[in-house]
Amino acid sequence: SGLPAQVAALRARLFGGDSGGRLAIAAVVVVLGLVAALGGWWFGVGRYTTAPELVSMSKAEAESQASQGGFTVRYAEPRHDGEVPRDGVLAQEPASAARILKGGTLTLTLSLGPDRFPMPDVVGKDFDLAEADLANAQLEVVKGAARFDDGLPEGMVVATKPEAGEEVKPGQEITVFLSKGRAPITVPNLVGKSLNEARGIIGQLGLVLVEPTYKDSDKPRDEVLGQSPADGSGVEKGAQVRLEVSKGPPQVTVPRVVDLPCQQAKQVLESQGFQVSVQFNPNAVARFQNPSENAQVPPGSQITIGCF
Repeated sequence: SGLPAQVAALRARLFGGDSGGRLAIAAVVVVLGLVAALGGWWFGVGRYTTAPELVSMSKAEAESQASQGGFTVRYAEPRHDGEVPRDGVLAQEPASAARILKGGTLTLTLSLGPDRFPMPDVVGKDFDLAEADLANAQLEVVKGAARFDDGLPEGMVVATKPEAGEEVKPGQEITVFLSKGRAPITVPNLVGKSLNEARGIIGQLGLVLVEPTYKDSDKPRDEVLGQSPADGSGVEKGAQVRLEVSKGPPQVTVPRVVDLPCQQAKQVLESQGFQVSVQFNPNAVARFQNPSENAQVPPGSQITIGCF
């Protein structure tokens, strides 16, 4: 009796002549095998699916696609990219078509768009230092044509293209222009000189006078009012010089004084600012005037009257 007897009874049922017992045991074994197989399939394969392709989609599109597949989305640190627009998907983990648990989490990396920043200011630096600064900003440097500059010694950066402060991106090519130093010809002061005098000076220096620009002014006609380049500037031979020149004071109308007593005619003209020259008999009557009445002349012009 006891445990040995129970073991013997079970052995008899399994291996003895009780066919019904053997069938029951076989069924149990089959069921257990199926359960084990299904469990192995589930834990090995069945609970997995493949990750969808979300790269290059917008954030909204990617979230919608992931939601339809029952996935959860989380985001990695975004980064700049010159090809994928802002909020586009740059990368995903797991990658598309990789195995992932059903209802699992997809980690997406979004684009911040092109990486742009203000162009560094390197004007006034020597080329080596400017080149190092631009290289540190991941910019490519090329030399442009050197140019004369009054303020910066030879070899210093006088300009860049793009200019300082403009938006640039990593790898962009920056053209650096260096100074050749001061140009050999110094532009003289021409303001206050007559146009003819200024023209002669400009020609002697080997410079070229551009057609002057005339402006209203109280200065005498053809007097130089302004110039470009300014006096003291350094320029090369053949450089252009632009002048602003006076049109002269506004013209005034000469009044009629013919047939007036000579002294009265003189007073009328002088009261309007004219210089008066009296010919013949100053105590007679004005018989002619030059310029004639209604003539347009500069203020202060001389008027001649003939009295007899």
